[in-house]
Amino acid sequence: MAEKKTASESKPGSYHVPDGTATAERTIRKSRFVATVGRARGAAAAREFVERVKKLHSAAAHNCHAFVACAPGGTVTGFGDDGEVSGTAGRPMLALLEHGGVGEIAAVVSRYFGGVKLGTGGLVRAYSGCLADALSELPVREQVPVRSGRVVFPPAFENSIRLLFEKAGVEITSVERGREVRFGIEAPLGEADGLSEKVASRTRGECEIAWDPES
Repeated sequence: MAEKKTASESKPGSYHVPDGTATAERTIRKSRFVATVGRARGAAAAREFVERVKKLHSAAAHNCHAFVACAPGGTVTGFGDDGEVSGTAGRPMLALLEHGGVGEIAAVVSRYFGGVKLGTGGLVRAYSGCLADALSELPVREQVPVRSGRVVFPPAFENSIRLLFEKAGVEITSVERGREVRFGIEAPLGEADGLSEKVASRTRGECEIAWDPES
């Protein structure tokens, strides 16, 4: 994988996620293995990724998969052997992802059978090795956990609030204007706790942030 920041350079609570996709290919005893790795934020996105790659490699004998569709160490994980001997493909692929330190990641290794059986040990090495090759080429970036919310305020305060959010690293995800201005926002977790108080101060107590319950 692409070079990562050291712990001292990374923001608290952050982790790495794929910043694109990567592929790798191996031919082992006439069988062709193709690994595809990319980002999947949540189980639904992981399943969509797997199905998309399966369609791309619809002629393959097997499309085995694994995913860690959450922050590293989380429980939104899964795998599948797609007809291979149980325990020889999906599970070792998942183990590789779980120990890779990258979150929100999904992988598919497609096998075009060449007529020669590899045995259980050979299959484990083939699937794991091909996936490891793809992971070594995968670009990653830092992901900072955020808290989502919204804030409504009189138009006169917009410039002041925009400046506050810019300094705090808050992303404005949506803007609605009428008699009042409504911002949808995503704030880094480390900034969220004190942000409502700062907004109240900037608006002389006229408004505060309404955080989404699930965030």
